[in-house]
Amino acid sequence: MRAVRPSAAVPRRVDARRNREAILRAADEAFSEDADVALDDVARRAGLGRATVYRHFPDRTALALGVAAHHLAALKLQVRGREPFRELLRVVLAMQARRRPLVRLFRELPERSQRQYSHALVSLLRPAFEEAQREGSVRADLEPVDLVLLFEMHEAALVSGLTAREPAEQAERLVRVFLDGLACSERVNTLSRNEDPQVEPQKSD
Repeated sequence: MRAVRPSAAVPRRVDARRNREAILRAADEAFSEDADVALDDVARRAGLGRATVYRHFPDRTALALGVAAHHLAALKLQVRGREPFRELLRVVLAMQARRRPLVRLFRELPERSQRQYSHALVSLLRPAFEEAQREGSVRADLEPVDLVLLFEMHEAALVSGLTAREPAEQAERLVRVFLDGLACSERVNTLSRNEDPQVEPQKSD
């Protein structure tokens, strides 16, 4: 078996990386229009052969996970740029609103994949979230994981088809609603991490 010379291997790696990026861009565009798009259509949009797409992503689930990871990588760049929490929240919500079919597809993925994505997303937002708490713009009794509930509610609304606003308008509206709920205020009750209001404490004999 002939060994591949290093000089020949480098261009191949560059080509593979370029092809992967082209596939992810095409898939992001395609999934934004139709969650049921075929991989052949993604290949056509990317200007690549079907075999190339299948070599990188063997099925639609793998491709959807690749697109999700691509979005996280883009968000990571903004986190490194120390964007404020409000702006990062707007970016995530606008991304969801612009990609309703992709949101539906994501919610059909295996639970483990959804949990991994949610964990990665919260981990990225945690520093900005905690900075907002230190500044007093987010309540101190909240935890970064509470963001998962906010995003899941938004996803459910998008999948239901009940929201009809433009993505940018909807994102800005939701940022205001969410941050009003997350904001510090003397008028709101402090949340307890250890108590469930539905459960009566047991009395000792």
